[in-house]
Amino acid sequence: MTRPQDPQQPAPWYRQLPARAAAVVVFLVALTTLAGNLLELRQKQRDAESTPAEAAPQTPAPPTPAPAQDATATLGVERIVVEHDGSPGTTDWRFAVLADGEPLFAFGQDDLDDSDGRNVAVPRDAQGVLHFRGGSEVHIEVRGWRESRLRLVAGAPDATGEGSVGPGTTTQAVRVAAKDPAAGTFVFHFGVERR
Repeated sequence: MTRPQDPQQPAPWYRQLPARAAAVVVFLVALTTLAGNLLELRQKQRDAESTPAEAAPQTPAPPTPAPAQDATATLGVERIVVEHDGSPGTTDWRFAVLADGEPLFAFGQDDLDDSDGRNVAVPRDAQGVLHFRGGSEVHIEVRGWRESRLRLVAGAPDATGEGSVGPGTTTQAVRVAAKDPAAGTFVFHFGVERR
């Protein structure tokens, strides 16, 4: 015959064991995930400090022998090489491209990743029309903002870069970087097609 259990008396230790073991396992998984993320961030910071900042390769513009004339060309982003995406895992970014201080085009690029084999992005519809006045070069500026659910108002850009494009230029690379390179560093490869 079984005795009714007193509601004030705690359950025996062997009945509490599965719940405690599950809680310990969940705690250990969370702890190792946190430790792994911290180690990855520390390693990326060490890598960023150990590699000196390189200047982006630039294609020299060939001299224009004809007298200077107004011209137009289509400037498009052919690819973005991601050196540091600014966070562990993937990061969403929004970019604006300006020509001589005027907005040319803007686009969002989701899931940028700096891991090997995934660090080249090819944006769609990232292009605009350049106007070369009197055959002079056009100053190009790229501004980037890291997307975040915590950021309510977009302020100053997180990463910037600039270069120039002449009427005879066919390709141009512009390095876009944050003050801390680990917070976001990219090389934009532009293609220029005369119209």
